[in-house]
Amino acid sequence: MGKAAYVGTRIVLLFVKPCFHSHRERIRGVYAAAIARGWHVQQIDAEPTVERLRNDISMWNPIGCLIDPSVMSRHADPRALKLIPTVLMGRGEAKNLPYERFDYSAQDFRSPVTAAIAELTRLGLKNFAFIGDPARPYWSVERGQFFKEDLPEDCTFSEYAGPNPNTVRGRKAVAKWLKSLPRPCGCFLAADHMATSFYKAAADVGLSIGSDLPTLGVDDDERICLSLVPPLSSVQLDFFKNGANAVKLLEQRLSDPSLPPQRITYGTLGVIRRASTSPVYRDRRATKGMAFVNAHGCEHVTVDDVAKEMGVCRRLAEKVFRQHVGVSILDAIRRVRIEKACALLRNDAIPIDAIPYQCGYAASPAYLKTFFKRQTGLTMRQWRAKIRQSEN
Repeated sequence: MGKAAYVGTRIVLLFVKPCFHSHRERIRGVYAAAIARGWHVQQIDAEPTVERLRNDISMWNPIGCLIDPSVMSRHADPRALKLIPTVLMGRGEAKNLPYERFDYSAQDFRSPVTAAIAELTRLGLKNFAFIGDPARPYWSVERGQFFKEDLPEDCTFSEYAGPNPNTVRGRKAVAKWLKSLPRPCGCFLAADHMATSFYKAAADVGLSIGSDLPTLGVDDDERICLSLVPPLSSVQLDFFKNGANAVKLLEQRLSDPSLPPQRITYGTLGVIRRASTSPVYRDRRATKGMAFVNAHGCEHVTVDDVAKEMGVCRRLAEKVFRQHVGVSILDAIRRVRIEKACALLRNDAIPIDAIPYQCGYAASPAYLKTFFKRQTGLTMRQWRAKIRQSEN
């Protein structure tokens, strides 16, 4: 479709490769914000070189350009970004371009680390470990540094520094490192995509994810998290807002080209808790039951399902749960569902009426709204508005 088909339309070029979950969510945020402004997004899966941009500007006559720096090579020419009003969006500043000269929708690097520490310390742990991305990108290094700095002073810390875990040699090195850690040890992975090799290394030396190594990732890529046994808990970042913020910055730039470079950060939506960070209790039946609730609580599970997983009758399951977890099985299921609802409410792209179906209330969606207000004192709409106001 040529330029003539878009006469009167304000077109925005979007350079991004939708190969990761984070990129796809970022794209969704861009499209939602652009459509709300009456803009058309022309997505381009290529590096924005000077030649490429000149051709696309000639072809589309765009009003501006949004670029995810991950599509740019180490030797990218910064002159390309000066051909048209440009906003960068992504995790943050890499070192190969003078990003301080451009508007940037970037990640608050401390936000996922703060959420990770809160989740792992909730388990009463005193030993912690970090395993970074083998390519050692800047965002992985930042997460490791902040994790070490922000842990309580009375905790131990270890960081894996060996060969790439995705190689045979690296996996053996990770396994040896894991075996040397004090246990239980809370493990923070720089990103979900590192979890598969990490899980295999732990299994190689007979360590259990959850009881020996409570483990948490970042990005909440469900294709990874739910394919693992036990399912991986993960910090859910607000990638959708990252894309929406980029559109907002471009609008500001177009309104006032004389503005100094602007920066907006995005944070986390919360921790999606699954079995890899379930608490460990003195009674293994309670541990097993709570892990099942964390992994499947937002599905159509019942108290009988949990009792069956624990290997006891319902009456004994309830007794064990109250003694070790401190609440009834039903209350534990409801707590998991409320936490999931709160995480979903932080994402403005998810309609409120769709949330009950993702929290185990497909048969009675009105009940979640009633129960949510009883627990929080606010309707779901009021809670979302309050969070949005506090973040602005």
